[in-house]
Amino acid sequence: MLPVFSLLFLLWLTSLSGFVHATEIVILKSSELPYYEQAVLGFKAGMPATTKVKEYNLNGQLARGREIGKSLRASPPDLILAVGLKATLAAKLEIFDQPVVFCQVLNPDTYGLPASNMTGIAVRTSPEAQLTALRSVIPHRRRIGVLYDEEYSGNFIHDAHRAAKQQGLELVAVAIRGQEDIPQAVRELLPTIDALWLIQDQTVISEAAIPFYLESTLDAKVPLFTFSSTLVQQGALGALVVDAWTVGQQAARIAQSLLKAPNTATSFIQAPEHPQLAVNVSSAEYLGLPPSPETMRLAHQRFGGPGAMAQNPGPASDLIP
Repeated sequence: MLPVFSLLFLLWLTSLSGFVHATEIVILKSSELPYYEQAVLGFKAGMPATTKVKEYNLNGQLARGREIGKSLRASPPDLILAVGLKATLAAKLEIFDQPVVFCQVLNPDTYGLPASNMTGIAVRTSPEAQLTALRSVIPHRRRIGVLYDEEYSGNFIHDAHRAAKQQGLELVAVAIRGQEDIPQAVRELLPTIDALWLIQDQTVISEAAIPFYLESTLDAKVPLFTFSSTLVQQGALGALVVDAWTVGQQAARIAQSLLKAPNTATSFIQAPEHPQLAVNVSSAEYLGLPPSPETMRLAHQRFGGPGAMAQNPGPASDLIP
């Protein structure tokens, strides 16, 4: 018969056996964009402290990502987090058996995403959510203009027409084929609409086009509603913003669920959680649209004007390339 101390020691060793294998996660990051880094930090903060994390930066090079992916097949981690398009494509092309969670990828269906072993978090909030937020900031405007590229946003705009109708709005959608079409399309659109809705679309959004949108809408006194807190800081009236840290936290919860139940079906995309309303108080006053107390209460981010968060415009880090 074993002494009591020996028996307790054996029981202690047995209890430790389930913790011998620490969870190993690899993070593939497309580049050093602050928006990507915030998602990574949110993810790390959401994982248990015992998780082993190894991080790779692709520096914008898909070829580098593929080489890293090939090397991971020899000693695969328990899960991979891919942040950004090139990191996600590298994982899709090289990782076939391990679970992959991806985020910060605009229009994933354009690239055949997600693959069978992948789960993603959408960059865009739904048209219903965006239009509801728009109406909260501009409650008495009904005719909403929007630019889009059919290749990237055709399905989104189709859903937006339905959502607009349900909310008593008229959506004036103008298709463009290239960024050179933007100036003429905006000039023709502004006199006919009550507000311009700027969506995440590779053709519609660029660093070069942003100043034109801001200046044109302010000159025409047409409210601009967007998806970026940076643009709200720079003069847009409002936005429904997906916070990168929150996306990272959401990715961590998905990752833990997959690690606990490895056979869980993947190949789906989740909506981003807890989008935040941003409002520029100074722009609202300039446009003659002072936000209601309810709007101010709902706004997580407020810029300009008395009582608002005074912040200087930073780089457009929340504009997904």
